[in-house]
Amino acid sequence: MNINNNKSNPQNKNLIIPLLSICFTVLLLYILLRYFPFKNETLYILGLSFVSVSLIAFIVFSTSLFFGKKNYIFILFFSITFASIGIPFLISQLNLLDFFFYIGIGVGLILIISGIYWKLFGLLIPGSIIVGIMPGLYFAWENTNASNALEQTGVMLVWFAFGWGLITVLSRMLTKNFVWWPLIPGGILAVVGWGLYIAGNPKSAIGFIGNTGSIGLIIFGIYILLMRRSFYK
Repeated sequence: MNINNNKSNPQNKNLIIPLLSICFTVLLLYILLRYFPFKNETLYILGLSFVSVSLIAFIVFSTSLFFGKKNYIFILFFSITFASIGIPFLISQLNLLDFFFYIGIGVGLILIISGIYWKLFGLLIPGSIIVGIMPGLYFAWENTNASNALEQTGVMLVWFAFGWGLITVLSRMLTKNFVWWPLIPGGILAVVGWGLYIAGNPKSAIGFIGNTGSIGLIIFGIYILLMRRSFYK
């Protein structure tokens, strides 16, 4: 009798993951529909369907980690992919650059997570660069207050520089020491981007440098945390 009970326990525990996933997903969907107005439009419903599948996959991944099961990393990739495809359909004014932005961010995150998970620097580099390029294109040419091409190019290059800086910050998760060479192209791009923005709009230069500097401070804070982690090893 004891042997049969021991054999049935893992099966019972495996049932907890999908049941909890369904419960949490229903709760999140209720919050989404309760506080965000539903639109009876085909594109909106399509986007909501993609996001719902993404939530289910993410909760399956999260609960599997919570209960100490195998790390289903591909379920997380599945969740990120569906979320990046579905979110653009929830936007009121849909355009092609929105797709590039969200899908590009999703691809970049998948590459970064893959590089960290499998300890592959060759995946971390393009993932970080893509995460820097996509916001640069979006905030320079779509969601922007820039009035001329110089400002837009400057914004794009500064975001591109943050992508290179992200390589240095995240490299500590793969190696014993930080990899510093990405700061060379990143620094050059940042200086050129600031110069172009100042040339295009001198009046807003101080605010732009302050805003980008705050993002740099956040990245520097992550660097300090990783340095502290290395001290304890």
